[in-house]
Amino acid sequence: MLKFVIGDDAPDDSMMPGPGQLLRELPPLPSSWQSMLDNRLILEVKRGSVAGETEWLINGKPFDPAGVATSLRNNAGRTPLAQQKKNSFNLWEIRNGGGGGWVHPFHLHMEEHRTVMRNGRDVTRGDPSHPDDVSREDLVALDPNESVIVYRGFRDFVGPYVAHCHHLAHEDHAMMFGWEITP
Repeated sequence: MLKFVIGDDAPDDSMMPGPGQLLRELPPLPSSWQSMLDNRLILEVKRGSVAGETEWLINGKPFDPAGVATSLRNNAGRTPLAQQKKNSFNLWEIRNGGGGGWVHPFHLHMEEHRTVMRNGRDVTRGDPSHPDDVSREDLVALDPNESVIVYRGFRDFVGPYVAHCHHLAHEDHAMMFGWEITP
């Protein structure tokens, strides 16, 4: 049981930002970020044919709460684990391979990122279809059949994390993957 007591008025010292006022700088992006493309992590969400509560798969596999996801083969020929060293930076590609017209707001817990590409196009200076891409984010807005590449930093805390679709029914049906920051 929790008791709420409504008492005196509290002062409101919040301030509305002015039009066009910059709240914080974007996360820094190295000028050589394109050189990291071949070694990026690639994670694709698709509707699965597994029965029961697992309707969604990441890279063809159901969610494993005890493990971390494995990338699809990248251009360097590797399939790295979704494990990042603390204080490292990397590119992650999230693909909406499910078809069916679904938009997936995919939430990557713990670290913010910056969107750098959509469907193979550089969007570091903006994209009219996704004006929110030029901001600090922890969510990838995936349109149907879209591929988005984000630049992420892994700075703060080591340990396991999860990424998931913010459609509750999708999350409830295992549209998620585990990832980890290591020391």
